[in-house]
Amino acid sequence: MSMFSRWRIAVPLVVASMLVQPVLDLSAASSAAGGNVYEIPLSELKKVEKKKPKKAETRKRAEKKRTHTAPRKVSEPAGTPAPPIPALPVAQNEATAPETVDSVNISHEPYSYVVPGKRTTVKSVVSLDGVQSVRCRFRAGEKGGDASVPMAKVPGSQFTYSATLPALEPGATALRYRVVVVDAAGNEIHSKEFVTPVRATPVVPGWQQDSSKEPVSAVLGNPRQPLEGFSGVVIENADRK
Repeated sequence: MSMFSRWRIAVPLVVASMLVQPVLDLSAASSAAGGNVYEIPLSELKKVEKKKPKKAETRKRAEKKRTHTAPRKVSEPAGTPAPPIPALPVAQNEATAPETVDSVNISHEPYSYVVPGKRTTVKSVVSLDGVQSVRCRFRAGEKGGDASVPMAKVPGSQFTYSATLPALEPGATALRYRVVVVDAAGNEIHSKEFVTPVRATPVVPGWQQDSSKEPVSAVLGNPRQPLEGFSGVVIENADRK
């Protein structure tokens, strides 16, 4: 074998031995240390995994601390009723105040009919002591506003009071009125409501013989509800807004 041939065989063997030797040395070192080439990165991963639970535990402790330090809400015991809200007082007027009907101390003989266009004289006997005032409250329809006029004691009488109501307009069907008495204690006492039908007849009854031309002054029970169905009447407290 020539020298050149031997050289061609020897060179690859030397190169191969040079490449294999570091690997063998690394394996030997790893075996001597009792591990492998992945031991360092795996140990680092284990360190990271060990640190994660500690951080989670730290967060839990912080949340628990905030929960303990937060102000606690005091709940009322079950079944405890809430304090009642006081009701506001309701002012009473003629429209809302309860009416006390007195047919014993207030006497009146109702009329059989009235004619439109004529005034009506109403008389009533009030057998009460210490009467402060007497008035007659009237209206034309079942609904709507009403008005009142004062009743004066008839001259020469001790218990009889009288008032003149304005004339009904044509088309009205009835005259409705009642007597209202204020006694010595300031209580209002009402008679029942009398309903007198309207009759279209030329015969004028005796209770409609008032020939005065002066308008009748009246006071509305509610200034916001106008009086309808009457003529020749002046309202003293009409709401002109």
